[in-house]
Amino acid sequence: MKKTRIIVALLAVLMFIPVSSYAIVDFGVYGGYSFANLDDEASQVDMNGWEWGMLGHINTGLPMLFSVGLGAFYQRTNSEFDLGGTTYDADRIMWGIDIMATLELPIFIHPYLRMGIAVNEEFEVDSPQGRIRKDDKWFNSHYYGIGAQFTVFPMVRLFGEYVFNYSNQEDNTVIKSNAIHVGAMLSI
Repeated sequence: MKKTRIIVALLAVLMFIPVSSYAIVDFGVYGGYSFANLDDEASQVDMNGWEWGMLGHINTGLPMLFSVGLGAFYQRTNSEFDLGGTTYDADRIMWGIDIMATLELPIFIHPYLRMGIAVNEEFEVDSPQGRIRKDDKWFNSHYYGIGAQFTVFPMVRLFGEYVFNYSNQEDNTVIKSNAIHVGAMLSI
């Protein structure tokens, strides 16, 4: 009986310790909207659409001050654009390396900076002639973002972020996007 009380008391104390003091890994999912331009030096086409992704990090840092996480991300953007009076659906899939630096304030809000590089990027377009897949791009896309996490329960955070993405494509074509994401993260 005495051991049970000690275990319950210990678990109750652990529930109130900030997540940053023992978070070793984190996993998150997010969704949002991307406002993008497809720029081929001769013209610029709006290419807007929904975006979703996943990320995970192994964290280190100073508890109650800051943490730095190194990990991976996966992101998919489903967008459409008009060219010559025809609407095209485009899918862009990226995965790569993600770095997140978070200010671990003792209050419930945690601002952060995030950046990464896509190891691989796939770009597919549905056209009247069928589905066209562009060559995979390796290390041709990078992004950076700023956001804030809000602790809702110990080890659970909601976040919102702004992300700018720059992606080199074929034939001197560039995709520049500005995206707004919201998501949830579990820190263990």
